[in-house]
Amino acid sequence: MLLFAPAKSVSVGVGVGVGTALISATLLLPHPQKDALPPPAAPVIVTSPEVLNLDALAAQGEALLAKARAGNGSVGITLANYKGHYTMLTARTKSGGGELHQHYADFLFVIAGEGTELTGGTMLNPKDLPDGEVRGTGLEGATPHALHKGDVIHIPAGTPHQAIEAPGQTITIYVIKVCEPEVQAQ
Repeated sequence: MLLFAPAKSVSVGVGVGVGTALISATLLLPHPQKDALPPPAAPVIVTSPEVLNLDALAAQGEALLAKARAGNGSVGITLANYKGHYTMLTARTKSGGGELHQHYADFLFVIAGEGTELTGGTMLNPKDLPDGEVRGTGLEGATPHALHKGDVIHIPAGTPHQAIEAPGQTITIYVIKVCEPEVQAQ
């Protein structure tokens, strides 16, 4: 099932379909495997307008929720890569830890379900990861934002945030991650 209207994509100057872009994007995700595979090809960059169908995203989100329930409570996939941003679909059945992205702002569009997104405050037990990513066990002094289907929240780069799911809650979110240029101190 395609989530997008047919459109052309470009990878190193060669046109491919969006289906190929989606398959290529999922190859970028880590997969536990016994045998080492060659590194994945460079991400396909989508350069044509696309139309998204929210019902199709919600259906794909249901499959992700099933995986989240069977796993650690959170599953996310990259849908497409663009110049300066990329899109994801995430599904949660449990709360996550604190996170902060130095180089990316998040636009979160709630496709289904509900939950709370904490923003700001102080990261507890922060651990620096590559590429300006920080993870922690939670946030202290953060502002809660109740989210429901149809809500959108923008989280600027450098802002601590954390997804909270109360028992029985689930949430499916379409995410746009926008690369923000580094600001030089004056």
